[in-house]
Amino acid sequence: MRIFRAIAAAGLAVSALAMGASGSAAAEYPERNVTMYVAYSPGGGTDVMARTLIPYLEKYLLGDGSIVVENKPGAGGEIGFTAIATAENDGYSIGMINVPAVVTPLIQRTPGYDLDSFETLGNVVSDPGTIVVREDSEFQTLDDLVTYVRENPGSLPIGNSAIGGSTHTALLRFLGMADLEVTHVPFPGSAPSRTALLGGHVAASIMGLGEAGPYHQEGKLRILGTMASERWDEVPEAPTFKELGYDIVAGSDRGLVAPAGIPEDAATALAEAVRQAVADPEFQEEARKQLLPLNYLPPKEHREHLAETLTKMEEVWERTPWGK
Repeated sequence: MRIFRAIAAAGLAVSALAMGASGSAAAEYPERNVTMYVAYSPGGGTDVMARTLIPYLEKYLLGDGSIVVENKPGAGGEIGFTAIATAENDGYSIGMINVPAVVTPLIQRTPGYDLDSFETLGNVVSDPGTIVVREDSEFQTLDDLVTYVRENPGSLPIGNSAIGGSTHTALLRFLGMADLEVTHVPFPGSAPSRTALLGGHVAASIMGLGEAGPYHQEGKLRILGTMASERWDEVPEAPTFKELGYDIVAGSDRGLVAPAGIPEDAATALAEAVRQAVADPEFQEEARKQLLPLNYLPPKEHREHLAETLTKMEEVWERTPWGK
């Protein structure tokens, strides 16, 4: 009996040692730098959000590695989304995805990924679509813009951050509802779209509220309406489309994913870091200052949201196909 107990004790000691080693290895993640792919150009809403979030992710990850952004703009985000999906699934490649932009290519064609290509780690921001004009624009209200478009169908150039992207499809939903036609002018991200608007190259633009808000507050742009469910306290004077008679809530959800099949300990560590980062009061204050509307969804709900959005966008495609 004493021999059995000695063997058992030895076995337990070995197991404890193994568990300790495993725990130690897990605690060291990440041991080297992690690449975060951003599917849009520097300075846009997704890029700004990613760079704001990173220090807080690093704060709650236990390892020594840093997170480094690599911008992969183009094709409405598809280039960047594909880069995430096809990256090495060792836990050292992650990326920001935008919804619905990540699902619209699945409706149009067969891109280099599908929804099963991603390990969802949590949604962070839900940024409502917002129509903006320059402060000196003749359009003082959304009704002014609608009246002009109705009288001049197809002539008003409105910028967006890519055909089939989140802002473009939000605009399509509104135009279809109001039976309006404009000239769509796509850009490889919200930053160049905003630059074109400020330079007078387009008459209006649709972008996220967080992307438009600071320029509205500085008096450079005027928000005509936002597709939020209710007015946001940070820009209380900006009316919602619902208030203005258009029952639409749309925009861009931004969250973190990794390639499918990454190690379980890395996925757990990253998902927990996302949760803790969004709950961090300092991050919340930074997000408030940058007009980033936070909307945390844990991994399971994040995945369900992707699937639900794909279904909704298929319905939009049936009514108003984009890219044709």
